[in-house]
Amino acid sequence: MFAWLKKIVTRSTPSAAPSQGTRVPPADDLRQTLQVATVWQVVDRFLTQNPAPTPFGVHALVDAGAANLLDPSELIQVCEKIQEHGYQYPINPTLIQELKQSELLEFLRWHGQNEVEREYYANEMTLRELIQRFRADR
Repeated sequence: MFAWLKKIVTRSTPSAAPSQGTRVPPADDLRQTLQVATVWQVVDRFLTQNPAPTPFGVHALVDAGAANLLDPSELIQVCEKIQEHGYQYPINPTLIQELKQSELLEFLRWHGQNEVEREYYANEMTLRELIQRFRADR
């Protein structure tokens, strides 16, 4: 499916010299950029890493690779499948109320990049502060 991309990534010498001022990233950089997770991979990692329900669902989602999903609807699918396994819905209700569905995946990516501490999920006030930080950083 991505044969054309594989050719670009694995090519050892570029066919044309890059224009001055542009940087051609090494192949390793491109491979790291293209880390994509599927719904099933994230669900599997979540359940494997959390054999018992966890109150820190957002952290567990980030650790399971949910930030590498491509579409916000995939995040909702992941959460529903996790819930089908007897766990609580992993995304905090305050986040669901305050953020649009399209913002949730972006929030998870931001969450992972900023290494948010679990204490922010201790109560609703600190969680709302976290949401404000997220919106300010965008």
